[in-house]
Amino acid sequence: MSSDGRWHRRDSRVLFTGGPHDSVRLKVDDATRPDGVTVEYPHVAAPDPVRVLAVHRGRVAMVTQHHYLHDTEITDLPGGAIDEGEEPADAARRELAEETGLRAAWLYPLGMVATARAVATERAHLFLAHGCTPGPVSLDAGESLRTQWRPWHELVEPDFMALQAAFPHALGDAASDAAVQRTSAQLRAIGGGLPTRRDDLARAAWGAYTVAALRDPIADDRLSLVWLDLAVGRYAQGAAILDELESGHDGDNAEASWMRAADQFLALAQTH
Repeated sequence: MSSDGRWHRRDSRVLFTGGPHDSVRLKVDDATRPDGVTVEYPHVAAPDPVRVLAVHRGRVAMVTQHHYLHDTEITDLPGGAIDEGEEPADAARRELAEETGLRAAWLYPLGMVATARAVATERAHLFLAHGCTPGPVSLDAGESLRTQWRPWHELVEPDFMALQAAFPHALGDAASDAAVQRTSAQLRAIGGGLPTRRDDLARAAWGAYTVAALRDPIADDRLSLVWLDLAVGRYAQGAAILDELESGHDGDNAEASWMRAADQFLALAQTH
């Protein structure tokens, strides 16, 4: 009987090795359970993947592709396997650029999630990306995918029928779902609920004014920028204010940049 309630590996053997660079292995461990019984534990050892939630002007980048094991198209966030010796953040930047052409100015870590905790070792590393600029796509051999931009509300829509109508290929990847939910929790802490799909520019600008003028000094300013982007970035007037704010939000005149943006959002709300 194990006093610490843990399983313990006694031995391990590899039954099969394959995949890119022989990075996927089917293994069987001789493991002792907490009750003291030793059993064979088969599992797949595979490289950890990344998933990237990239926000740009009120929308999120998504990719749709056919997945062999499930024989269906799945829409999820851009991502892929971490190469040997590669840092997760570097892999996130690389995969985002390869699959969508987007180069992110910065990444915000959202933690990890075990994607198949009982049968595989992989843990998906999740990131929020912003300040994206377009570039060329560079897909791996054998990859065929479609990139699309989706409004934030379609990813967090509580009405399933509305979601299904707007988004036929709903998120089919658990790590992508986790990234959306964790981002949503972070943004609620910054400014509460984001404007809904039914809100017009004026209502969105009021919310943006509040976030820009009264942002939490403990919070990461970059998260405030993401909140503002999702709120008003889809409007030309809001995007113009964001462009100016992004260039000066963390410089010597950061506070003045935030206050100027707040004044501009307030004026925008009062004139519409």
